[in-house]
Amino acid sequence: MIKVIKKGGEKEKFDLAKVKKSLVSAIEQTDLPSEKKNQLIEEITKKILEFVKEKKEVFTSEIEAKIILELEENCPEAAKFWREYRTQKKK
Repeated sequence: MIKVIKKGGEKEKFDLAKVKKSLVSAIEQTDLPSEKKNQLIEEITKKILEFVKEKKEVFTSEIEAKIILELEENCPEAAKFWREYRTQKKK
């Protein structure tokens, strides 16, 4: 089981649904066609899973960096929305 080390040091089980939720929140705000949105969400979700699957522990910041890298490469507009989502979530 993969543990995520949060910013405050606490650990929790890795939850791919949380990653997907943040991607959906950002990508749904773009002007991409629905099919492309779904494809992008699935592709990035798979890449994040590949990134963490061999790890026992991973820092939240590592997951966030991987998400933003993938969004920047595939949909810069969604990357902007994702940053806004993260900023709002932290408040």
